[in-house]
Amino acid sequence: MKAMQTSATVVCQLEKTAAKETIEAALEYLGLSKVELARALGVDRRTIFRYRNRVNVPSRHVRAKMEKLREIQHLLSEIFDGRDAQLNWLCSPVPLLRGSRPIDLLRRGDIDEVLSILAGLHSGAQM
Repeated sequence: MKAMQTSATVVCQLEKTAAKETIEAALEYLGLSKVELARALGVDRRTIFRYRNRVNVPSRHVRAKMEKLREIQHLLSEIFDGRDAQLNWLCSPVPLLRGSRPIDLLRRGDIDEVLSILAGLHSGAQM
């Protein structure tokens, strides 16, 4: 029983660390504010504070959204050479997004749409 409790504690700490790192990367790398990130994840901005300070473990639903944000960051670095090119794509209208800017969709919480476009670009589809 003690080994199971220890494993659960380790998993909990790993989940808290992953959440903290994802939040910090989204704030810095994607340039989202805490309020925008909270909206994108479907949580209150105070919850972002608790995740960042490793007080709470995100729900399964929030962890899935965080995973998608990490995938977006990964794809941006794979597709575009350099930070300037990545930011340029995020902040420019994209025809497949009906002229919307990817950063605006992320700010609204439309993570899947941005991820889909980046996945298509990464696989070589004409976008």
